[in-house]
Amino acid sequence: MAARFTRRTTLGTLTAAAGATAACGQQPAETQPGGSVQDLTGTRVEYWASWAPNHPEEIARLKVMENFSTQNPYGIKVEPVLAGGASPVNMDKITAAMAAGTPPELVNTYNFHLADLFIQGATVDVDAQLKGNAEWKRARPGIYPNIANALTWKGKLFAVPSHNSFFLMYYQPEALRRVGLAPPPRTWGWDAFADYLKAAARPAEGIHGYNSSWAYEYWGMFLLNNGATILSKDGTKYQLNSPESLQSAEWELSLVKAGLQKAHDGSPSGGYAELLPEAKVVFQLAVPNRVRRWLPQGLRPGVDFGTCFYPLGPKNTSRTNVSHGTAYGFAAFKDKDDRKVQARLLAGLWAARVDSGLIFDRDGGVPPSYRHIVEAPDFQAEAKKDAEFWPFYEALPNYIPDPNFPRFTYSKGPINEQLQAIWAGTTSVKDGLNEAQKLAQPVLDEALRR
Repeated sequence: MAARFTRRTTLGTLTAAAGATAACGQQPAETQPGGSVQDLTGTRVEYWASWAPNHPEEIARLKVMENFSTQNPYGIKVEPVLAGGASPVNMDKITAAMAAGTPPELVNTYNFHLADLFIQGATVDVDAQLKGNAEWKRARPGIYPNIANALTWKGKLFAVPSHNSFFLMYYQPEALRRVGLAPPPRTWGWDAFADYLKAAARPAEGIHGYNSSWAYEYWGMFLLNNGATILSKDGTKYQLNSPESLQSAEWELSLVKAGLQKAHDGSPSGGYAELLPEAKVVFQLAVPNRVRRWLPQGLRPGVDFGTCFYPLGPKNTSRTNVSHGTAYGFAAFKDKDDRKVQARLLAGLWAARVDSGLIFDRDGGVPPSYRHIVEAPDFQAEAKKDAEFWPFYEALPNYIPDPNFPRFTYSKGPINEQLQAIWAGTTSVKDGLNEAQKLAQPVLDEALRR
């Protein structure tokens, strides 16, 4: 594929393979809102690729947009714009373009950034705009409910869901084999996890049982799997100092004190590093796109790893595996010309196809957002070939995306500072989590006032 970039492009032309994902044989919807197919012929959509063009997720998004350009029956063409620079705390380019009166037309980024754009009145209500669209009527029920909620603000869906990135746990197979341990079962508990660490870790040889940076994402996996949530059910209150939160942090700190988890080294970051590629740890947080990166390629031998679930805490009475991470979607900016808005949303809706789901899986190393994609026979036949990636699909129904309120990542700063202090031993679990609650809640309160 040769993707054409617009006048705003600074990085040149991206080349990628095209056509391979059309094999599923799906046909696009035969109708769309706003008139006949001919009404949209020649309409162009600028999609802002906000991440680096070599990032796996951006490669996947660009492939989905290219397939839409070449296969859609409406005559719509997507023109990628390499904007770059977006991060959990950086929307500067999009903000500057909006201030200059030249906003993007279609974007795909973190759910909390997309909520901010919607609250500002910059982007459209997806359900209202696609009301009556046959393709959307088929796709809408297939969105996993937690993902739809993460892309909704006060009852309004502000983006067409596309894909997700969330966490599980990796283990080092050789470390388990040498002590006669099988890969951990899905519903193992904290006591079993500690037993595995005691048996397989070799601290004297520099092989740690578990390694964590003591940040929101890592500690949150123990909290969620202990039957609790980061926010209250109505999304108005942080629950950082709940009994389950205190129990989870105390238990993880006990692993550090017992020498089963790598200790804080006194540096600002605590000395955390991914040690699994060096076989220096038994268990480590899992990120889905590492699966693709760590597989053998060419002359590269790859990494010896397996994927498992986080252990379940004593308060998890349902014995349900839970994960958290970020949901992504395509958000369409408003325009006086309704045809342009419809074209933008139809481009984003291409993510709901099975062949697009396979692109996110293979090229992006991330799961798609739709149950009908994951349950499709063609998709399962392909996805189940990778035993270390498939657990992410097993976790998908109970995956809880990050909160969607604006400036969410700014509330993580004080949370991480307090978790680091607990890890370093400079504050107690109770005092640290109370302080985190005190500092993070006002950020949420301010967002809700907006």
